Amino acid sequence: MTDADSFTEVAHRASRYDQDPKTAQSSAQEPELVKQQKGADAALNLIAEGGGARQEIDPESHKRLLRKIDLHIMPLICIVYFLQYIDKTAISYASVTGILESTHLHGNQFNWVASIFFFGQLAFEFPTIRLIQLFPLARYVSINVTIWGAVLASLAACKSYASLLACRFLLGAAEAAVVPAWVMFTSQWYTKNEQAFRVGIWFSTCGAAQMFGGYFAYGISKHVGSDPDAALKGWQIIFLFLGLLTACVGIAFWFIFPDSPAHAGFLTQEEKTLHIERIRGNEQGIGSRTFKWNQFREALTDPMTWLYAFWIFAANIPNSIATSFGNILVKGMGYTSQESLLLVTPLGAYEIVALVGLTWIAMKKEQRLYACIAGHLPAIVGAILMATTNKAPALVGYYLSGGIPIGWTTILGLQASNVAGSTKKVTVSVIGTIAYTGECFRFLQ
Repeated sequence: MTDADSFTEVAHRASRYDQDPKTAQSSAQEPELVKQQKGADAALNLIAEGGGARQEIDPESHKRLLRKIDLHIMPLICIVYFLQYIDKTAISYASVTGILESTHLHGNQFNWVASIFFFGQLAFEFPTIRLIQLFPLARYVSINVTIWGAVLASLAACKSYASLLACRFLLGAAEAAVVPAWVMFTSQWYTKNEQAFRVGIWFSTCGAAQMFGGYFAYGISKHVGSDPDAALKGWQIIFLFLGLLTACVGIAFWFIFPDSPAHAGFLTQEEKTLHIERIRGNEQGIGSRTFKWNQFREALTDPMTWLYAFWIFAANIPNSIATSFGNILVKGMGYTSQESLLLVTPLGAYEIVALVGLTWIAMKKEQRLYACIAGHLPAIVGAILMATTNKAPALVGYYLSGGIPIGWTTILGLQASNVAGSTKKVTVSVIGTIAYTGECFRFLQ
């Protein structure tokens, strides 16, 4: 067998889950280098375009290529994930900058406004499975980001409980694509050993968003909230600024981010082929546009799918308290509204250190689950402190809860690296996101 035949065989093996069985059978009679079949993973087409010859990649070239991918891919991934977190938790900052009084919320109405976001996300998760594969991935994400930015800005015009519910529901629907898409992006661009750390990096932007959001909301509250004659209330400025910023980033995403390595303008043809060689050990390819019902059924019947989902569900029940209700929780410890805006920010700093540090250790030691457990233990101590103490000790407990997201980070990394097949991967990821939205049902009681 020639090098070209050998490498093409590796490409077929790497994308075997994304190969249509009928197409694969009929194409067996075709020359190896022209197998660009409908339903095949894009990696096969890229190999054919590159001539099919095996290309060994030396350590220096590998390091240079990885650095180039990091510089072009990670910044925008991190920016959008930063925005999705701060946008969905902006309602927490609004809660202490006048939205309750302006929209006349009472009783548990604010709880419903905060939680209906997850109902919107839940309702749109399964349609997202098909849409992510039907359309170019980056283009689809770009449209969703732009829409949710517009919806977030529209929250500034809400004057009633009903309008807040409608906008928050639509915001959740628009953000439904983020986690499945980010799992797909990570598996397209990084090897299994690299994925956990990269997931830790983009997930840690939630901590950065927690810090920025607190300082931003404090500034708004200090300089706008104290002015009774201001044309806009503090909470309205928060929604307008973040919404318009997100919409602009969504438009930029359309023009900057490639749909897959096969369409990356910043890579030469040789670099694209080397990248396929680099990630062939993933045995997952780089994405297929064809929806495979057999993979969908396999995802539903795989016990690991539901173990992943249970872990995400269990970890995110306490995590939701620190996000949507963080400011209210800190106020309940005996601090003022303005103090709460500043006091929630150290949680974000701890989250960054925990996620980046633990995922880096996991990458070096190749022990992701042990790193996850190490992050959860301080969070358990933090929960005990919040339940049994007040003021400063309770606040320290609140900060320690910042390690809880390591659980979801670990599962996202496992989904990206251990689940093969484009349809199965996005289905498993969607089920995990549905488990994350399960926290909304706590308010049906």
